[in-house]
Amino acid sequence: MNLVLQSAVTGRARNRQLRIRPLLAALLSAGILLPATVAIAADGDALRSQPAKTYAIASAPLADVLNRYAAEAGVVLVFDAGQLGGAQSKGLQGKYDVQGGFQALLAGTKYDAVMNRSGGFVLRERPAAAAARGDKAAGAEPESTLQPIHVQASSLGTVERLDREMISNAAAVNGDMTSMLRINPNVQFDDALLSSATGGEIAPAEISIHGAKAYQNEILLDGVSISNDIDPGNKITTTSPDLIPGSAQSLAVDASILCDIEVLDSNVSAEYGRFVGGVVKSRICAARKQFGGKVAIGYTSSSWSKLLIDPAREREFEESSNADLQPRFKKWTYKTTAQARFGDAWGMLVSGVRRTSEIPLNRFTTSNEGTTVSREVTQKREQDTLVVKADYTPATGIHKGEMTLAHAPSNNSYFIENYRDSDYTIKSGGLNLSGRIESRYDLATVTNQLSWSRNKQSRRGEADTYMNWRWSADKNWGDPTLGINPMSGEGAQGDVDQEIKTAEYKLRAAFTPFNTGPVRHRVASGLELRNQEGTYARLKTQYNYSTVSSLPATGIMARCLGTDGITDTVACSAAPSRQGVGQYFRTEIVYNVGTIDVKAHSSSAYLEDEATWGDFSLRAGVRGDRDSLIGKTNIAPRVKLGWQASDVLALDLGANRYYGRNLFAFAMQEKVNAFKTQRTRSSSSLVWGAPTTTKPSNRLEDMDSPYDDELTAGLTYESDLLAGPLSVRYTHRDGNDQIVRVSRTNQSDCANNSCFIFTNNGQSTTRDITVSWSNARAFKILKSANRFWVAVNKSDTKANYSTYAASYSTAMLNDAMVMYDGTVMRYSDIPAANYNRPWTARLGAMTTLPAQHLTINNMLRVRGGFEQILQRGSAVVDGVSLVNFERTNMPRSVALDTVIRWTPRIYKRQELEVKLTIENITNHKNMIAVNDTYASYERGRTIALEIGYDF
Repeated sequence: MNLVLQSAVTGRARNRQLRIRPLLAALLSAGILLPATVAIAADGDALRSQPAKTYAIASAPLADVLNRYAAEAGVVLVFDAGQLGGAQSKGLQGKYDVQGGFQALLAGTKYDAVMNRSGGFVLRERPAAAAARGDKAAGAEPESTLQPIHVQASSLGTVERLDREMISNAAAVNGDMTSMLRINPNVQFDDALLSSATGGEIAPAEISIHGAKAYQNEILLDGVSISNDIDPGNKITTTSPDLIPGSAQSLAVDASILCDIEVLDSNVSAEYGRFVGGVVKSRICAARKQFGGKVAIGYTSSSWSKLLIDPAREREFEESSNADLQPRFKKWTYKTTAQARFGDAWGMLVSGVRRTSEIPLNRFTTSNEGTTVSREVTQKREQDTLVVKADYTPATGIHKGEMTLAHAPSNNSYFIENYRDSDYTIKSGGLNLSGRIESRYDLATVTNQLSWSRNKQSRRGEADTYMNWRWSADKNWGDPTLGINPMSGEGAQGDVDQEIKTAEYKLRAAFTPFNTGPVRHRVASGLELRNQEGTYARLKTQYNYSTVSSLPATGIMARCLGTDGITDTVACSAAPSRQGVGQYFRTEIVYNVGTIDVKAHSSSAYLEDEATWGDFSLRAGVRGDRDSLIGKTNIAPRVKLGWQASDVLALDLGANRYYGRNLFAFAMQEKVNAFKTQRTRSSSSLVWGAPTTTKPSNRLEDMDSPYDDELTAGLTYESDLLAGPLSVRYTHRDGNDQIVRVSRTNQSDCANNSCFIFTNNGQSTTRDITVSWSNARAFKILKSANRFWVAVNKSDTKANYSTYAASYSTAMLNDAMVMYDGTVMRYSDIPAANYNRPWTARLGAMTTLPAQHLTINNMLRVRGGFEQILQRGSAVVDGVSLVNFERTNMPRSVALDTVIRWTPRIYKRQELEVKLTIENITNHKNMIAVNDTYASYERGRTIALEIGYDF
């Protein structure tokens, strides 16, 4: 059955269409599929009349030469590299049209490049060669019933869409997906990502798109969300008994399993929801080889990094006892992949990646020679990525499908500084299972996807008690020389499980284009159903003791014997402390075993029409979302107007609304205190009083979903003169109803008459101007192929909050007047505290030397200086006391990252791969923060090495 391939292209050819057979099975088994933007010439003889090009392709294996030629010629070529058996080619030198180039390259072989119904080329044996081998179909004519057509391919990735080659050659020591987006001008990173102080961490980079918070991006893996819906904004201290640190991504996916990553940051289609920042789409590679695989090992360490530390902090850094300062670390990466294609339709890929980091730290701040507790403990970080992907892509028929299993657990071990028996592990990540079927009918292409996922954000503690004793001969593991009242802490915060299970169904229908008079319509619609079950569970009873006090000097209580005849051996010690008597704890908080369940049902539907009339286009869409956590229906219009002013210049305007996600943390935190009881006692009896149930400390009131309103204007200029598209875009975002946590007093239903209440008082404004350019095809310089990217961004972001997890006064969220750098202004007019570089410039250059099997990738990142905000007391203006903020100007940051990747062929299709990554190769000293005592810096020169074997 013939199918229709649609794409948006420049010029007046944009309304035309190409009828093709499904080629995906052949493409997956081929080895390389060049992403294409297809334009069909009106004249059937366009291919023969295409001007010849000059080629300078060096000698190399025939498979590599054919791939290189197809990319430079701008055509899609489908073939199985295995069928060439390692044959060599002398390359191609001179001026050829498309068919002439193929004839020259394949002269002396038994193959021809034949145009098929798709308009691409397929490598096939000549009939004589097939007959000599005895094939029954030797005399069959190649399938080519259409007249020759011109296929114009854009084979290279851009700053918005990273292809496989860009991912493989990107500089990212930790190798996570979001770190690959450094070239994208609309993505800003957490300043702490490259901190010299925490070089041992391997967590995925957190990003902001157009000023939105990191947890309000929608991150998709093979169409399934891996955004953390539990509690991604909490970056809490290790001593919290209730809350577990979270991250924006529920799965820490290694980028080596991905074939492309695309960022949708403005004029986003109504197909996508659950974000106010942007959408990050990633696709797991499918099997391409008949049989093959790869193994690799990577390494980096603190000794391979230049850690730039302020001299005022060097001693503290070298003797560190907490994970905020990591003077030593070792990181290892282990990768293995196996893939196979079975027949013409089935393929399977299995990939596993383990990334580990070891961070030795002192358990105590200072030395205590007499302690029996180990002074050095190695914290560990572990991330695993296991992927199984099976696809069914027959060469004929209307259906194709795939199934994906992604299992990505993380286990990170920590301890509480200056506490014994305080080891604990943070567990996160989980499992995604999805299946997708695409059916191409005459009326529409219909995609059905069903997925199920389970994600965690949990903790396992070594002890079920937590207390901080005064130092004594009995409690002697602390440092007796530390302060006038030295302490000896012990215990951890116990076992807590947070988990979300999600079942989701997606339906998408892209209808065959149709005309109403002179207007051409491309209509798409879809439906999403999601059921989520969130669980918060305290797995064992946890006891926290506080308010340490002195025992009487004499009497039975001096021996920890209460008036009830029971000796307390847990929260009482008769050994004299520095006060000369024993000690006991007066307050006991018990976190009892229990479970909280929160269920949420959501549904979404959208309808969108892209209408074209001559040189004008209008994409008008609307999306509706309903979430049971909020209980309201949100309507989000999406409109984009385009004008093809000339063959090389396109202009567009957009007005869109995006609604963000509602997190389970809001509902869960309201109920956590239901497990908690408290009791007290005094030295007069040492007998615990009756337990009382603790009132909640968080409360959830009626809320609306956060949303951003967006206005955009852009132009794209693409001509032979620039050799690639130049894009200029202005984006204005207004963030409304953002969720923040407000501290309110005089709340009788809350603990201590004070509550943290989640409200919609957050607001933000972002203005971005972005200019980007990339070459559409590789430039030939001598015997090298070169790709270039340039991206510049000017950004202005203001917000009256940082995250929903931080606490704010009502005055600040009501946009009270404050003093900032000597000027009275509204609180919301203060620049953002993070992700706030006012401008960035990013330049990338990738050079490939095919004859040497060498690729060199360089990326220069220049980020403008920014204003760091410090809150310092108050200032009195006209008799009114205002919160005082001071500005510290931070300098510009410059970093040049280089990747050298060498892939020599060992035997036939077997290759060695050596990848050397050098971040900040010039060792530039980039400051990221400052306070009254010291400054903090990014890492200096950092080297990572990976060695692999591809077969």
